[in-house]
Amino acid sequence: MLPLIGFVYFAIAMGLSSLSYATEPLPLPKGPVVLTVSGKIKRTNGNGVALFDIKMLEALGRTSFTSRWDLSEAPLLFEGVPLRALLERIGVLGKSLRASALNDYAAVIPMEDLRFEPILATKVDGRTLTIRDKGPLWIAYPRDAHKVLQDAKYDYRWVWQLNKLHVE
Repeated sequence: MLPLIGFVYFAIAMGLSSLSYATEPLPLPKGPVVLTVSGKIKRTNGNGVALFDIKMLEALGRTSFTSRWDLSEAPLLFEGVPLRALLERIGVLGKSLRASALNDYAAVIPMEDLRFEPILATKVDGRTLTIRDKGPLWIAYPRDAHKVLQDAKYDYRWVWQLNKLHVE
């Protein structure tokens, strides 16, 4: 019985510590800003926006999956930051994201897509993404893990050279 009580206290403490992290003010970026988030968000560190450098994003956690994307023949290893972790950190209040790229391409991503656990990829097959090869951020979905993601409507949501998210 005692170990169970200890586990409960540990679980509560872990939950509270992650809750406090999510409510802490956002620090200012120390490196080049790679992502600007605007719109219906609770936490900002700029003039009504949340600015992130790559280290700030990576501090939110890392994950990976292997999947094909629309134009790849073989599966690729995508590594990056869970999109959900970013949205929780800034306290998103909206129902969708307008994801914009350096080349002004934009796609609307409904919040329901979080059920697929998309990531902000920073690496593909172990290589850090640069602007030349779809970086520094690329929204990627675990396409091979969910048959529904193999529909073209989801392919348009793979925004590479991502630099802005607007919460609507």
